[in-house]
Amino acid sequence: MSSWLRLFGSELRRTLPRLLSVTLLLLLAVGITLQTLNVQRVSHNNLENVRIGLAKLTPEGCAEDTRNRPADVPAEPFLKECLAGLERTRAAYADIEAGFAATADHMGLAQHPLGALGWAFGWLATTPGLIAVLLLAAFFTAGEWSRGTAVPLLLHEQRLWRLLSAKAAVLWLWCLLAAAVTWLGVWLLAVSHARRAFPLYRTVTSDEAVSFALQRGGTGVLVLAAACAGAVAVAAVVRMPLRTVLVGVLLLAVVTLPLTSWLPGPIVADGLDLSSGRNAYDHLWTAVTDSSAPAAVRALPWTGLFSLALWHAWRTRPRDLV
Repeated sequence: MSSWLRLFGSELRRTLPRLLSVTLLLLLAVGITLQTLNVQRVSHNNLENVRIGLAKLTPEGCAEDTRNRPADVPAEPFLKECLAGLERTRAAYADIEAGFAATADHMGLAQHPLGALGWAFGWLATTPGLIAVLLLAAFFTAGEWSRGTAVPLLLHEQRLWRLLSAKAAVLWLWCLLAAAVTWLGVWLLAVSHARRAFPLYRTVTSDEAVSFALQRGGTGVLVLAAACAGAVAVAAVVRMPLRTVLVGVLLLAVVTLPLTSWLPGPIVADGLDLSSGRNAYDHLWTAVTDSSAPAAVRALPWTGLFSLALWHAWRTRPRDLV
């Protein structure tokens, strides 16, 4: 165990301070924070505008619209048509308001300290975070073979599984660090600007924030751990950075297809409680496929297959590692 920890520490020093690691971390943190600001602005404006429009849907509003009608439009038919369709228009606006209000309530979670943590994992455990993990695995694992730096590493540590597990653990630690930095950015945004510019649409209770953070954070940690192990495994097999990225993106596209609820994509979506109507608001992922089976149950076969693949790779590991 102590030798693995030394290997882990060595990989940590060789990975985290590098330009690519720092750049990707900052891009994710800044990008997610700016997108959080943008979606809160849009949500706030949408709700405000529809409520202003709803307040004008009165007989007095029809009379005012009649006075402001174009000169070539007869006043009496215009007023009658406006009054006749008033209830129908109000019902349509009320439905729109309900949808905007639900979205606005969800945006309010980003203004709570625990909600901001769940918000960060919503992005990092979906496409943006997984692509970053793939890029890091391609550079720091596949790149070891393409640059020839894997030779001294494997001469020092000939057990390939120990080297790869240390690399995967370092990637996972990078993901947790990215989550912490992103959470800090979203929370500072809420404290310094968003709460004042876009007031909380509804007071988020502590129970709601805790539930949101636990579900997103707990599932996100597991998804990122599996993604780090899978990305390192693909990189070790392909051993070319560009090809690793291409193969990884292809695999990611295949497993996230919502063809059946038992594929990994819908399982992750259900586990994170993602809404297809809020795609690009607090996550970037495929649509949710309804299923009567819980996400944890549907994840069991994939967990078993993944564990079996790792066990088989360890048992049949090649002797010629270089």
